[in-house]
Amino acid sequence: MGIESVRPVIFFDVETNGLSGSSSVLSIAALKAVFDGNGIDATGEIFSRFYYRRPGEQENREALGVNGLTDAVIRKKRGSAPYAEHFHYDTDFVVFCAGVHHYVGHNIAFDRKFIPFPLRYCFCTMKENTNIIKIKRYYGGFKYPRLSETAEYYGLAPESGKLHGSDYDTRLTYEIFRKMFYDPRTRHRVHDFLKQR
Repeated sequence: MGIESVRPVIFFDVETNGLSGSSSVLSIAALKAVFDGNGIDATGEIFSRFYYRRPGEQENREALGVNGLTDAVIRKKRGSAPYAEHFHYDTDFVVFCAGVHHYVGHNIAFDRKFIPFPLRYCFCTMKENTNIIKIKRYYGGFKYPRLSETAEYYGLAPESGKLHGSDYDTRLTYEIFRKMFYDPRTRHRVHDFLKQR
């Protein structure tokens, strides 16, 4: 099952101040890769930024308890960065994604809510692995696997202290997708996604 031409793909992850689409993006990371049907290569192009909550938006303690992105942490991670203080004012991510139609994320349905443009083709490493990893729910069926559970299933060793960091989660999602690209149980799903034009 060959792929007719090279496909640029963006892997990305966002950390936010809540679950609703109106919550502020506190960090975003993305990396570009190229898939040619025979191999997978990251291009080395990376986008990684930290942002403050919108003025007047209260801290969501539950969200910050997961990602740890308090104002003080964001201030330290940003340093003297010249880009916009708030994600919704930063157009550089749009530029970074120009010409790319394929996007991959773990729970991409959540992450895509915060992206200011439509994503044409999306691949979710969480949903695509639900019926492969088969982690049973106590009330029946299979639950969506966490990023760490998915990584472990494919023989990766996630570092718990780094999870829920956009940079780390993006890289881990990329490594999971690479495993899926070669795994006979999932290769067809990856190829079907990449073949979309």
